[in-house]
Formats: sequence, structure tokens, C-alpha cells
Amino acid sequence: MSRRHGSSSTHPAPRPSTTSTVDGTDRPPALSNPVETHEEADMAKPARTRRDRVRTVAGRRYEDVDELVRRSLPVPPEREERSDGGLTVQLLPHYLAAGSLPAFRVGDEVELAPAIYADAHLPAVSGRDRCTVDEFGCADARGTIVAAPLEPGACDCVVDVLDVGGRLFPLNWAGTRPASGRLWVEGALYWEPELDAGTPHGDAVTLCRRRFRVREVRRYVRTAHVPHSPVTLEGLPDPDEVAEDAVHVADLRALDEVAAPTAALAEADRRG
Repeated sequence: MSRRHGSSSTHPAPRPSTTSTVDGTDRPPALSNPVETHEEADMAKPARTRRDRVRTVAGRRYEDVDELVRRSLPVPPEREERSDGGLTVQLLPHYLAAGSLPAFRVGDEVELAPAIYADAHLPAVSGRDRCTVDEFGCADARGTIVAAPLEPGACDCVVDVLDVGGRLFPLNWAGTRPASGRLWVEGALYWEPELDAGTPHGDAVTLCRRRFRVREVRRYVRTAHVPHSPVTLEGLPDPDEVAEDAVHVADLRALDEVAAPTAALAEADRRG
């Protein structure tokens, strides 16, 4: 998902200072020096770096989402694509704490456009389109970038979408530089409420939205390596029960796993 133009003053809720990864790689905190301000840090960086450090994404300004569990290219995860079209999405703590996600329980039917937080990408010169997601919501996808422009006058931005053999995933480029063409994208699959039906950006990704049944909701303990100690929940936790050291995910089974009509997106992309 990408806002290529425009600006926003809204920041996400506070996040843990370190990133937990599934491949065992510790990431530096978002603010490596707590006494150094953003302005001071920017002054030591080239103009291009200063411009790219903060991106506008779906109405918010992100530096990096440290609460996501992610892997890193170029080492691909060893996992198989689920035959039932099911997915595991991460439920981000600041959305849970704010009550931004629709209340649901295991067994409920939900409609959403699962978004990919792109942590890294490479050109995909071979291999079939595919999207695999592990039990933590870490995604490995190969497909082609198309653009879904918003309604005229609604916003001066476009939402980038990864077409994976007819399945469409909005892309959040906040963790890496935006790209185009056919790509191999590594990152995290998560529920972005700003793409839900009835929201300005949600209207732009209507073709990405699908119906799912909630199979399971789990909570893990966040560590610097693989999240552990899974606990099965009946539904979403109450906002005051959300802890920063917890990772929440939802297993979803697709109810309408039908290839989306990508012709409309392709035509919109050609029109710019």
C-alpha cells in the first residue's frame, strides 16, 4: 500500500523499541539514540535519506512498524502454500488497543483486504505467482504490481496492489522503497482497518477484499527470535488486555476463493 503523494500528521501508537523477527535476526530500535531528536538525526543524512525515512501510508505517517513480526530476504522461508486459500494475518497491538478492528470471534465470517507490509523485495524473473504465509503471518509472495487509484478528488495518491495470480493484496511500502513490475515480496500479512469497507482507501481496494471465516485466534509471547507459548483465544482481546510483548494472529479460511477480475485494475493503472 503506498501513498505516493500528499501528507498526513497522524502517527501510529507507541511501539516496542525493538523488532522481533522470525529468522533470529535482531533489528535495531526505531530510535537508536533516545536523546537525539528526529530533526538532529535527519541533519546528518543526505536529502534522499531524509525524504525516504518517513513515508505516508494509508492516511498515516510511518517510519517503520516495529510491532510486526517479519522475515528478511534473500533467504526464503520453507513453507507450503495452503490449498484451501487460507491465510494468517497479524493483528497489530496499536489497532487492538484502540479498538480499531471489528469485533469478531472464532467461527465468525469477516470481510477484509489482507495487506502486505513489504519488508524487502527482489525482481521475480522466474517461478509461478504464489503467496505463502506461516503461522505468525510472515508472508512470501510473488506477483505483479498494479495500481488502484482513488476516486477523483478523494485523494492525490494511489494504492499499490500485488496481483498474485488473481489474488490482490494491498502493499504497505513503509519498510522498503516502492517498486514496480514483477516482484518477490517478503514481509508480513496484517489486517489494516484503514482498508475496510466504507473508508476512503477501502473504496480503492474493493477488488482486494474477500470473505473469510475465522478459524482460530492466537496470542504469542514476543521475543527477539521466534514468538513462542501460543495461547488459543475465543476472539479479540479487550483493548485493556493488549500487551506490547504479545503477538496476536488470526487464521482465516477463504469463503470466496475466486480469481479477482484484474482487468479493471490494469486499465486504471494505464490511465494513471
